[in-house]
Amino acid sequence: MSHTLFTRTATTIVGLALLAAACSSSKTSSATGVPTSESVASSTTVDTTPTTSAATTTPPTTVPAPIDFTLHGDGIGPFNLGIPADELIDAMTTQFGPASSDDSAEYPTVDTFGGYTSADGEVGFVAPFGRTVCWSFQFCADFGGADAATQSFVGWTYNEPAGTTLSSTSGVTIGSRWSDFPAMVVDSGGCYTVGSGTIDGITLTLMSDVVAFGSYDDLGNYVVAVPPADQVAVTSMQIGDSPSFLFGDC
Repeated sequence: MSHTLFTRTATTIVGLALLAAACSSSKTSSATGVPTSESVASSTTVDTTPTTSAATTTPPTTVPAPIDFTLHGDGIGPFNLGIPADELIDAMTTQFGPASSDDSAEYPTVDTFGGYTSADGEVGFVAPFGRTVCWSFQFCADFGGADAATQSFVGWTYNEPAGTTLSSTSGVTIGSRWSDFPAMVVDSGGCYTVGSGTIDGITLTLMSDVVAFGSYDDLGNYVVAVPPADQVAVTSMQIGDSPSFLFGDC
């Protein structure tokens, strides 16, 4: 009897020990990397929060339309005689680049015609202070005033060599021929092969290829002529006032 009871008791103890070992092994596996149902559920969680990105927009680049600098009897393009000097200079510089020259001068002597002359008396102008600003394509704007700080647009000149950068309202430019623009008014007479005329309110200096506008015969008489239209071309265009040499040959 006692031997049988000891055997059953021992068997029970062994069984309990095996059960405890199994439970301990299960906990240890979870801690050493074997996934449990809880860790699997945690690792498969998906972030469903929507992502948004701010739209980037580039403002359109606006380029100002070019100014139409047509030559006319009252000025150039939208700039008429009388405006402040900087208005025209700034607009010309924006469209054509920096000026090639910018010269100022004084005309301190009042002449008998109400104008002014340089101190040496050789150059005349409409005001006691003047400024001439030129661009590389031979366009020069003239400004004048009672002092150097308050000058206004008083005239312009456009000279040779021939080019088509600027033109009048009817299309006349340096190099244009009278035969191509019959509306051109050509004066009779002149200084040998150099003559004058007008178009669109603009004063023209003209050059004849062969026949002179004015010459002297063998008796010393001055002979006035008008060359053929196909021989006459524009060499200079001018309006308003600009400094002028007072002792020319003709």
